[in-house]
Amino acid sequence: MKKTSPFLSNAILLSFLLLCTTMMAQKHGPNSEEDFGNDFNFQQTALDSLLLWQEQVVLHTNKELVLPKDFIFFKAYVLTGPKHVRVSSSAVLKVELLDAKGNLVKSQYHKIEEGTSNGSFEIPKKLREGDYYFRAYTRWMLNYGPDYFATKKVRIGSLRDQVKTTLIVDEKALIFPEGGNLVSGLNNRVAVKLDDFDHRDLPVVNSNNEEVAFVKHYGNGLGTFLIKPKKGEQYAIKISENQKIPLPELQDMGYTIQMNNLNSESLLVRIEASSELKGESLVLKGKAGGVSYFEKNVDFNDRNVLEITIPKENIPKGIGYLQLEDEFGQIWAKRPLYHEGKELQIRLEGTSQEGEKSILEVKVTDTEGNPVLTELSVALGAQRRIDKGNKGISSSGMSLRNQRYLNDLLVLTGQSSKLFVGNVTNELPSEIRYDFQNGLDFYGQAYDLDKSLLMNSKIQVLILTEDEAIAQEVETNSEGLFKLSGLSIDGEVKIVFRTVGEESKTKLVQVIPFEYETPPLFKSNRENVITRVDNRKAKQSNQRKKAVDFLSGDKTEDELIALDGVTLIEKKGYQKLTPSIYNLEPSRVMFQDYEKPKTIPQLFLGIAGVYVTGLGDLNPEVTLLQAAGVGPVLWVLDGMPLIQPTSLVDIINLVNYRDVERIEIFYGAKAAIYGTRAAGGAIIIYTRNGSDENHIARKLAQLSYEGYHNSMDFEAYEQTVPKKILKAEGIPTTVYWNPVLKTDENGKAFIQFDTPKDIDTYYLDVRGITEDGKRGAVKTVWSF
Repeated sequence: MKKTSPFLSNAILLSFLLLCTTMMAQKHGPNSEEDFGNDFNFQQTALDSLLLWQEQVVLHTNKELVLPKDFIFFKAYVLTGPKHVRVSSSAVLKVELLDAKGNLVKSQYHKIEEGTSNGSFEIPKKLREGDYYFRAYTRWMLNYGPDYFATKKVRIGSLRDQVKTTLIVDEKALIFPEGGNLVSGLNNRVAVKLDDFDHRDLPVVNSNNEEVAFVKHYGNGLGTFLIKPKKGEQYAIKISENQKIPLPELQDMGYTIQMNNLNSESLLVRIEASSELKGESLVLKGKAGGVSYFEKNVDFNDRNVLEITIPKENIPKGIGYLQLEDEFGQIWAKRPLYHEGKELQIRLEGTSQEGEKSILEVKVTDTEGNPVLTELSVALGAQRRIDKGNKGISSSGMSLRNQRYLNDLLVLTGQSSKLFVGNVTNELPSEIRYDFQNGLDFYGQAYDLDKSLLMNSKIQVLILTEDEAIAQEVETNSEGLFKLSGLSIDGEVKIVFRTVGEESKTKLVQVIPFEYETPPLFKSNRENVITRVDNRKAKQSNQRKKAVDFLSGDKTEDELIALDGVTLIEKKGYQKLTPSIYNLEPSRVMFQDYEKPKTIPQLFLGIAGVYVTGLGDLNPEVTLLQAAGVGPVLWVLDGMPLIQPTSLVDIINLVNYRDVERIEIFYGAKAAIYGTRAAGGAIIIYTRNGSDENHIARKLAQLSYEGYHNSMDFEAYEQTVPKKILKAEGIPTTVYWNPVLKTDENGKAFIQFDTPKDIDTYYLDVRGITEDGKRGAVKTVWSF
C-alpha cells in the first residue's frame, strides 16, 4: 500500500475542516438556511444584514481591580439580531487590553462556540499603575464602530495608593443624585459608587465638617444616602480627616425624582418640587431606545410632592429613563431604570458550611417561578481587609426585592450597561466593510532573501504545531500580498514559507505579517489614537494596506466592494533589514524610501538632532547634537569602521544613495563600543547588499504566529497564584470562578469552594443568558 505524504494528508484534512467550518457557518448568518420565524424575513441587502445580524457582546469578568502578573477571567456572551438571541455567525472573539489613551497593550483571540466564549487574560508584568480598558468584539462588530464593543474599565494597581496621594479626591463621577441634580431645600436620594469603600458607612459633612448624613454601604462599592441640603452650603463624603469627595454643585431650585422599582407589577415614582416651580406645566415621560412608552401630565395642585404609579406591563424590557420636561422641552430631572421583563430570575437561595468547604445554592427561574435549565457564569470575590461592623446584606436577607434594590443601584451608578444589556446602535452604518470571521486569518507580503517582492508566485506554507505539520499553498498577487483564511490553530506555532527553487537560498521566503489596525476606544477620539504595532528595534512608520489588496485577482467586483476601505497595518518587518550591530537599539534611525529614494544629505535632514550645512554646495557637512559628546564622529559602513577622518563627501562618493537601506545614529554609551574613535557619536550606514549573502539563515523564512489563546483554568490559577497577589492589601481576591456552571432540572446550581481564612464577607456576581436571549444577573454581598 502506498504511503501518503504527511504534508498531503494534513492538507486534505485541513481542506475538509475548512469545508465543514464553512458549512456550519452557513447555519447562522445572512445566507443561512435556518428558520428563525417571522421575525427574520431576510432580504439580500446590506442594511438588512446590518440590522438583522447586529452582534453585541455582554462581558462578565471576575474582577475590575487587578495587579500586574495577575489574571482576569472572563465570559463573553455573543448575541445577535433585534431579539438578542445567543447565536453568532462569528467564530472568533478578539479580546484586548488598552491604556487610557487607547494604545494597545495586549490582545488575544478566542473561539466562539454556541454563542459564548471564555478564557483568561494575564496582565503584563511591567505596566504602570492606572486605569486601562478591557474589551471584546468580533470582526463583524467593527462595522458598527468601537462605541458598541463590550468595554470595561479596569484598574491595574491599588486604588488605596491612589487615594493616599490626594488630600481632596475630586471624583464627581462617583456621585449620582437620583434625578440627576442636587436641589437645595428638597429631599435628595444619592447613589455612590466607590471601589475603596472599606466596608463601612461613611459620613457626609458640610463646610463646617459637621455630619449631616451617612452613606449606607451595600457591598460591591455601592451605597446610598438621603440629604436635604441647604442653599449656599457645600457638602462632601468624608473618607478621612484629609480625604473627601465633594458632592456635585447645588441647584437653587428644581425637581427631584425618587423611584421604587421593587414591585414586580408597577413603578412608584415620587416627584418633589421647589416652591417656586410647583405651578409649572410639566410632563413625566418614559423613554427606551429613543421611543416614548409613557407620558403623564404632572399637576402638583399647590403641593410640593406628587406620587405616580406606572404599570410595568407597557414598559419595554431593558434600560430606559424617566424624565421630567417642561412645556419648552427642557429636561429638569432624569432617572435611569431597568425593567427585567420576562427575563431570568437569579437568586442566592442559601449558604452552608461542611468542614473546610463552603456551599452556596443558586436558583434560576422565569418570571412565573418555573425552574430554568441553563448555564451560568459565576464570580465570587472577597475582600481580606474588612471592618467587623457593617457587612452589607446578609445571605438570609437576600430576597428577590433586595436583589432588585441592588440591581437598581447598579443602574443608578452606571454599572449596568454590560450587566444587563450590551450596546446596540439605533443608527445603522451605510455599508458592510467587515465580514464575519469563521476562523483565524493571516495576511502577509512575501520577499525573497534578496529583499525583492515575490509577485504572482506560489508559496508553500508549513504550519508547525506541537503535534502535527499542516501544509498549504497560496499565491501572491502583483504586490506580493497573500492571505490565509479559516485557520484553526491553538497557541503559538511556527510558520515556514518557501517557494520553488534549486537551492536553499532561492527556496526560502521572508514574510512581513499584517494585521487589522487597532480601533480607537471610542469614535469620538479616533483622531487622537495612534496605533503602534511595530516590533522592530528601531522605530519607523508601518506600511498600510487595504484588506482588498490581499485578495487574488479572480475575485469578483462585488466581493471586493464588501471589504474596500478596511486598513491593515504591517505587524513587523520580519528580518527584512540587516540586523543592527551588536543588536543595540540606535538613538536615531532613518530608512530609505525605495520607491522615492532620497539623497544621503536629504536622509540626514530627516533625523532629529542632526544638522546638515552646505546643502547644495560641493562640500556639505553633517554635525551631531552636542548631547552626543565631545570628540570625533566615527562613520561605519555595513559594520566596518571607516578610516578617520571621514566626511559626508567621502560617503557620498563611496555609496550610491539608492543602495542605502537605513542610517543609524549612536550616542553616548551605545557609541562607546567603538572606543574613543566615537567619542562624539557614531553614524552607521547599512546598504541593501551589505550582509553576507552566502550565509543563509533558515530562521529568516519562518515566524511565530499566535493562534487561539490557550487559557489557564481557574483551578490551575489557584495553585500557581503568588501569595503577593493573593494577600495584596486593598485588592479583592477571587475565591471561585466558573464560566460554565449548569443548573439542574429544578433550576438549582451549587457553588462549592474551600473556605478562605480571615474572610467572612463575600461578593457574588452571577450572569446567565439563555439561547433564546432571556437574561438574568445578580450582584450581591453576603456573609456566613
